[in-house]
Amino acid sequence: MRMERRHFLAVLGAAVGSVIPYSLYRYLEGGFDSQVVGVRDYLDAGPDAALKLITPNSDFYVTTSRKTPDVDAKKWSFAIDGLVERPVRFTYGEMLAQPKYETVMTLECISNPVGGKYLGNARWRGTLLKPLLDRAGLRPNAKFAISHAAEGYTTAIPVERIFSPLNFLAWDMNGERLPRQHGYPLRVFFPGKYGMKQPKWLTRIEFVDRDYTGYWEAQGWSQDCERQIQSTIDWPRDGARVSGSKVVVCGYALASEVGISKVEISTDDGRSWQAADVFSNPSPIVWALWKYEWKNPARGTHRLKVRAIDGRGTLQAAGESNQFPNGATGYHTVKVSVV
Repeated sequence: MRMERRHFLAVLGAAVGSVIPYSLYRYLEGGFDSQVVGVRDYLDAGPDAALKLITPNSDFYVTTSRKTPDVDAKKWSFAIDGLVERPVRFTYGEMLAQPKYETVMTLECISNPVGGKYLGNARWRGTLLKPLLDRAGLRPNAKFAISHAAEGYTTAIPVERIFSPLNFLAWDMNGERLPRQHGYPLRVFFPGKYGMKQPKWLTRIEFVDRDYTGYWEAQGWSQDCERQIQSTIDWPRDGARVSGSKVVVCGYALASEVGISKVEISTDDGRSWQAADVFSNPSPIVWALWKYEWKNPARGTHRLKVRAIDGRGTLQAAGESNQFPNGATGYHTVKVSVV
């Protein structure tokens, strides 16, 4: 009998005490092969191209620590409690009645390798988190905010970060209710952090006066979980054959909540660098799209590299590191043949 992969992950987690490397979850759900995002289809779409390059819900990556829960929205509720002055609780209907907020945001798994496929860009609809936190009122001794999910998953961030005006709760994804595998009925987002800090199936945010170690953090993964600066060559692909007096190289870049300020490309394996045209960079929480016109490339084999600079002026790390524990680093490199 064939066992569905996500169910297998849940069974495997139970068998080994739920201590499974995050990268193993990603491998079992589809491997580490890369994907074509499709940047070159949007080269003429103008400054808003990054907002139009949306990942369909069916293609969006999925990661779970346990079996995907089947949450009944009629029985579900969301609470903000712990060290607050006025604990609050919302039914699903009450949540949908909150002031609406809509944004496009790129989400990435911390186990995504350099140039990997475990990221996606979606249009999310819900409500801002800070007004609800303000309604609850934080006590002075609150130190961490723990997010609780319906299947038992927990993670935490410092109170200073949870009050960012960028944070929001989402109940819609790309114009439809959150699909079950993507967090129905409610998900929380802290832009600039990897996906493991932004739980699906949210039921509660609890404020505590101590440090807190969540599920993946207890296995050695990053407590901070701020996304590394990264950039990817989306076209041409590794091993491609190209020709002509002008080859258009294109891709995307993203960082933490400060966004991207500049992208540079090398056509000689990193010996020299040229500025790429960041033609669509509408929001710091959305992938920035870039292109470069490689003029009169010489025949033969070339190694192309890309690097980015974030909104603070920090250059992307050149040193290669694995995804564990803080997210992958290094320059994305492709080898192409000019014929």
